[in-house]
Amino acid sequence: MPFGRLTFLVVSLQSLLSVQAQSVDDLFDMSLEQLLNTEVSVAARKEESWLVSAGTVYVIDRQTIKQFGWRDIKEILATIPNMDIFYQWSWLPGGQRGFTGNMASTLLLIDGREVQNLLANEAFMMNNFPAHRIERVEVLMGPNSTLYGGNAAQGVINIVTRLNGDESVTEVAGLVGEVGTRQLNFLSTGQYQKLHYGVSGSWFSSDLNYHSLRQFVFDTERFSRNPQLDALRDRDSSRFRNDEENMTFDLQLKYQQYYAGANITRTENVSGIERVAVDFVTGDDSRRGYSLWYLGRNFEPAQDWQGFVEISQFREYKEKDRQKVNGLDVATSYSELEVFTEREDIGPSYRWRLRSQFSYQQTPARHWIFGYDGWRTDIGSKIKYVATGTGIEEQIPGSWPVDKEESDKHAVYAQVAQQWQLEDGAQFNLTVGLRYNQQDFTDSAWLPRINAVYQPDNNSAWKLTYGEAFRPPTIFEFDGVVDDNLASQTMDMWELNYSRGWRWQDVTFSNAFAVYSMEAANFYQKTFNVDTGTWRTEVTGTQRVTGAENLLRWQSERWQGFFGARFVSPDETQVNSESAVLDIPRTKLKLGLSYQWTENWSLALFVDHFAKTKTAANTLDGTGLRIEQIPAWTTVNMHLLSEGWQLNAKQSVTLGVYVENLFDREYYHSNPRGTSPFQFIQAPRNVRLQFTMNF
Repeated sequence: MPFGRLTFLVVSLQSLLSVQAQSVDDLFDMSLEQLLNTEVSVAARKEESWLVSAGTVYVIDRQTIKQFGWRDIKEILATIPNMDIFYQWSWLPGGQRGFTGNMASTLLLIDGREVQNLLANEAFMMNNFPAHRIERVEVLMGPNSTLYGGNAAQGVINIVTRLNGDESVTEVAGLVGEVGTRQLNFLSTGQYQKLHYGVSGSWFSSDLNYHSLRQFVFDTERFSRNPQLDALRDRDSSRFRNDEENMTFDLQLKYQQYYAGANITRTENVSGIERVAVDFVTGDDSRRGYSLWYLGRNFEPAQDWQGFVEISQFREYKEKDRQKVNGLDVATSYSELEVFTEREDIGPSYRWRLRSQFSYQQTPARHWIFGYDGWRTDIGSKIKYVATGTGIEEQIPGSWPVDKEESDKHAVYAQVAQQWQLEDGAQFNLTVGLRYNQQDFTDSAWLPRINAVYQPDNNSAWKLTYGEAFRPPTIFEFDGVVDDNLASQTMDMWELNYSRGWRWQDVTFSNAFAVYSMEAANFYQKTFNVDTGTWRTEVTGTQRVTGAENLLRWQSERWQGFFGARFVSPDETQVNSESAVLDIPRTKLKLGLSYQWTENWSLALFVDHFAKTKTAANTLDGTGLRIEQIPAWTTVNMHLLSEGWQLNAKQSVTLGVYVENLFDREYYHSNPRGTSPFQFIQAPRNVRLQFTMNF
C-alpha cells in the first residue's frame, strides 16, 4: 500500500476522533515489585511469581497485546525469541529452542486444558485464536511432561482467557483489511446473582490472495520444483484460491464450587499453499470442530487443602477434498489431464478425559501437588470416497491401523516445593516432580523434573532445571506399522536461568537469560520396503540442541518495550555429501517499542530479524535434493492506537491502524516439513483498521 493511503487513513482517524487528548501521567509506570510478582501458572500448575517460576517462562499480557496491535496467537508468539513458527498460509508448523516440525511437541492449552488435535497431536494454530479473548499468554520453554504428560517435550503454551475474570465486561471488536480480510469479535463477562459467566465468539474471513503470493506460486523455481507437475500446470492465475474462514465460541459458567464450559472452533482451508494442485487451487481441507466441553468441581475441604475434579469431552472431525489427476504419464498440457476430486474423511474422533489435582500446604515453606489424569481416545476411521464404475465407493485404506483407533491412557503425578530462608535475606526453593505415564501401543515412562531457585535478594534469581518429556506416536505414525508398539519420542534438558529486575532513574527493567542443552531421541521415519511393497515406521536417531536466549523488558511513564535474542546450535543434517543446520536461523532478534504521547494516542513498532537459513530442496530437474539458502530478513510492523474515547457515560471506543511489513520487504519462511516447496513467501505491506467498543 502506498504511504499516501496510510497517511489518509491516519488523518481520517484523527478527524473522526477530534476530541482534545489529555496528558498522560504514569500510564506505563509499574513498580518493580509489581513487575517481578507478575503471576504465572504454566510452570508449576499453581500461581507463582514470574521471578521464581520453575523454569523459563515468557508472559505476554493483554496491555502489551493491545499496545502492539497483535490480532491473534501467531502474531503474539512471533515475539518469543526462541520459538520458531513457519507460516505457510494456513496452520503453523514450528517448534521451540531449535527443534521444528508439526508442533506436536509443543503442548497447547486454553485455561490449562489441552486442545492438541487428536489425529497428529499438533498444537494446531491458525487464525482461530483471536486476541480479543486473551488475558495473557504464558510460554514455558523446555520439557514439562511431569505435570502435563505427552506432547510437552519442547514446551507449553497456555492461553489464559478473559472469561476467568470476575469483572463485568461487554465488548465488540473487529477489523477490516486488504485481500478481503474481515473479523468480528464479541465478549461478555459478568455475574447474575451467584452465577459467574463469560462468553466470547469470533468470525474471521480472508481471501489471503496477495498478488505477490500468486506470483510466487507460479514461479516453479522458487515454489514447486516438481518437473512432472510443473510442465502440466494450468497457467491461468485467476484460478488461484487460498481463502480461509474461522469461527470460534467460548463459554464459561461458575456457580459456587461448580463450573462448566466449552471451547469450540471450526476452520476451513488448512492446506495453505503447501500442496497447491495442478490448477493452483488449494485443497478444501477443513476441521469441523474441534469442540471441548468440560464440567468440574473445585474442592477446599480444609484451609490447607484445595483441588478440583473435572471431566471433559474433546471432539474433532476432519474432511478433505483433494484434487487428483489421471494421465500424468501421457499428457503434454493441462487440458489433456483428467482432473477430479477425491474426498477423504477422518472422524468424528473423541477423547473422554478425567482430570483431578489437589494441593496441600503442609507448612508455610512446603507445598504439595498431586493428581490423576486418564482418558479414552476413539479415533474415527480414514474413509476415502473413490469413484468406481458403479458409483462412489467408501474405502478404508488397507494400511490404516484400525486396531489402533481406540486407546487408553493413565497417569499419576506428584510435585513438592520446599523453601528455605538463608542468611542475609537470601532464599532457596527446590521443586521436585515425578509422573508415571502408561498408555496403549507405546512404552510406559517415569518422568522426573527438578528445579532449584536461589534468590540472593528479592529482585533476582538463579534457576537450575532438569526435565524429561515424551511424545507418544500418533495414529498417522502407526499407519502402515507392522508391530503393535512404537517407542515414544523423548526429550531431556538441562537449563540454567538468571532472572533479574531493577530500576534506573524512572525506568523499570526485567531480564531473563537462559542457557540450555536439550536432546531428543526416537524420531519416526517412514521407510519403503521394496520386497513387500509396504511402508513402515521406524524409530531411530537423536538430535541435540544447545543454545542461549534472552528477553529484556522495560517500562516508564511513556515508554515500554522489549528486546529478545536467541542463538541455537543444533546437530547438522546430511544432504548428499554436505552437512548443514537446516530450517533454523541460528540467531533471531526481536525488538518492540511503544510510546504513549497522550492519554489517548500511542505508537508501537515491532522489529523482527531472522538470520539466513539453509534448507533442503528438490533439484530443478527433480533428480534429488540439494541445499538452498534462504536470505536473512528484517521486517517492521507498526501500530497506531487511539483508545479510551468516551461516546457517553458507559460506551467507549478504541481504534487502531496496523501496518504489517511496513517497508514492504520480500521475505520467506523455510518449510521444515518437506522439500517442495522449500520456502513460503510472506505477506507484503498491508494495512488493517481495528476497532473495539466497550459497553
